[in-house]
Amino acid sequence: MPGKDDMVLNLQAIVTANIIGAGLMIMLLISNRTSSRHLFFDEKLFYFMAVMTFLLCTVETLSFVVDGRRFFMDIFVNRLLNSFLFASNAAFAFLWTAYVDYKLFESSERLRRIYTKLSVPAAVMCVLSFLNLKFDIFFTVSDSNVYSRTQAVGLAYAVTYCYMFYSVMLVYLCRKRIRKYLFMPIVLFMVPIFIGSLFQYFFYGVSLTWVSVAVGVVALYINLQNEAAAIDALTGLYSRQYLKKYLAQRSERQRNGVLGGIMLDIDLFKQINDTLGHTVGDRALQDVGRLLRETSGSAAFAARYAGDEFVILLEVSGEIEMLAFMDRIRERTMSFNSEAQRPYSISFSMGYAIYGSGKDTADSFLSRMDKAMYAEKRRKMAVR
Repeated sequence: MPGKDDMVLNLQAIVTANIIGAGLMIMLLISNRTSSRHLFFDEKLFYFMAVMTFLLCTVETLSFVVDGRRFFMDIFVNRLLNSFLFASNAAFAFLWTAYVDYKLFESSERLRRIYTKLSVPAAVMCVLSFLNLKFDIFFTVSDSNVYSRTQAVGLAYAVTYCYMFYSVMLVYLCRKRIRKYLFMPIVLFMVPIFIGSLFQYFFYGVSLTWVSVAVGVVALYINLQNEAAAIDALTGLYSRQYLKKYLAQRSERQRNGVLGGIMLDIDLFKQINDTLGHTVGDRALQDVGRLLRETSGSAAFAARYAGDEFVILLEVSGEIEMLAFMDRIRERTMSFNSEAQRPYSISFSMGYAIYGSGKDTADSFLSRMDKAMYAEKRRKMAVR
């Protein structure tokens, strides 16, 4: 049995860890106080997860403070705090899964359709957790107000891990259809939570779950800020700023192949905006972003350059491979037009250039692509 001094030291460690977790959430919420009020659904979910993490760091600390202490309604308070923690584990895991799904598909309709059923395990866990106020399901509280876990605690962990595993598998299975930068933020969020919760499960009396969640939320937030700087919000392609950075770094590295670049401009895009409206125009840009991501895959770098202009960079063996890639873009675009049933058709004017090592700069490389693209656009206009 641990001595009194050991229990005091353990409580101090728990309080310190959760104060760190709560402090991290306070700093994050303060720094995010402006954007957290935006109307975007994913920002609302993220803000709610941060608030929930702060609250649960506080509640977990209180649950350890009251444990074994005698006061008015002590057993009920102990049960209430721990019931809340067990319910919140499942609820937070479900919320995280919904957040990942929305970041992937950006569809509220999909969430309503799929996650009504997917919420059932979390709902059952919440009901069982609060039944623990009366019945010893996941934990017991003795007459001396001492908390201890039952064997059924494994079920609570299993439900939480199933949600987490589902979110990782969702990203992995959809990796070819989605923005490829999503995987790393999810991993950075998951790793500290997985390690912290395993320690808490196997080493009774250790409290690392919610401080680990706080660390994961901060890691996610940092990656979201990097995403905002590197990714064009409308198309999901890389931004012009990140394109310039990528080109500067790429020009310093020697590789086996040569770097080819394609600049694309949407034909008659102004006509789409003028006749169908800017909302439809935005949808066309989103379609183009999705089309170029799917065509590029992991072999190429696709960015929105300006307005309705885009740049694709890829390592090729020579000019023939560049022309073949451009033909593939045209084929995918024709398939999209025949299958998507949009009120507009998409086509591109394209120009390409091969990066000249020792002769080109990022600006001169882009300029040569731009000139070649406008030469094709002028030829098309002359035919019309």
